[in-house]
Amino acid sequence: MNGRSVKKSDEIISKGISFSEKNNFEKAITCFETVLEKEPDNSNALYNKGLALGKLGRNDEALTCFNSVLEKEQDNSNALYNKGLALGKLGRNDEAVSCIDRSIDMQYSNSLNLYDEGNELKRRGKYDEALSFYTKALENNPSNVRALIAKGFVLDLLGVPPKGVTPFFDKALEIDPSNVEPHIHKGLLYNRIGKHQEAIAYFEKALEIEPDNVRALYSKGVALHFLKKYEDAVSQCGRALEIDPRHSKALTTMVWVLAHQKKYESAMIYCDRAIEVEPEYVYALSYKAYLLFESGRLDEALKYYNRALEIDPSNARSLHYKNKILSRIEKSKKASFLNRLRL
Repeated sequence: MNGRSVKKSDEIISKGISFSEKNNFEKAITCFETVLEKEPDNSNALYNKGLALGKLGRNDEALTCFNSVLEKEQDNSNALYNKGLALGKLGRNDEAVSCIDRSIDMQYSNSLNLYDEGNELKRRGKYDEALSFYTKALENNPSNVRALIAKGFVLDLLGVPPKGVTPFFDKALEIDPSNVEPHIHKGLLYNRIGKHQEAIAYFEKALEIEPDNVRALYSKGVALHFLKKYEDAVSQCGRALEIDPRHSKALTTMVWVLAHQKKYESAMIYCDRAIEVEPEYVYALSYKAYLLFESGRLDEALKYYNRALEIDPSNARSLHYKNKILSRIEKSKKASFLNRLRL
């Protein structure tokens, strides 16, 4: 197979993975099957097809995919682990436990593999499971800086108090003092618990190491906003966007800062840019709807909330405001009807 064909297959698989991440598993499977028609032994396509099938509850078919991968790659711990999950869903519990235990044994010998598996679980929102893999990675290699940072991050997400979280970031900095990530994570943590001045200090430490770190800049902007230093907050977000004008999170942070200052028209400009960069970014779509809502443009707002909910049906903010708009429209119709009756 030539290099162009390999590249094309990789692109189609990446597209399929993107569909899976958006819970559009049928389209994802179509992408993987497109590759498998020409390359029946493509392990990457088989593995990801198995994952998508599992999400749809088609566990027998998923199991076939994972078995096909394992026929070619006996030491593929990810395929073995997911084979175990599929077996468990099919009620074959003894086989399931055996597969999962064997997969963990494989990964346990390699701290980097454990870290990667933890990242995959974290990406899927399975934070308790991710934590167990980061812990095993650190048992195997206590100096794994990325695992230290990731474990601290997940512990914070799980609601562990700062004193149980920051030691992991501090340990990472002992090993790698030039790493900006622990400083940023500590800043985000202190921002979240209302210690905004302390948060700024950590963001500034990150910026001493990397003056152009976009995440540190816009996160510092959030902290400044909480301290009511509104012009400085806008300035920091502006600096971040000068460095990377298409950074979707920097754009939406600017939207957040401006919207909280009730500068809806200015916020709308940045929100439109964020949607242009990432058309299916739910946060940006939801905020666009909110800005339209606050401007009294209810019908337009409803369209954007519906778009956000098509992508993420469980988005609480969009659901809340959609219902609020529908209620307001209904009240308006009733008032109009009663007015007509009075005439």
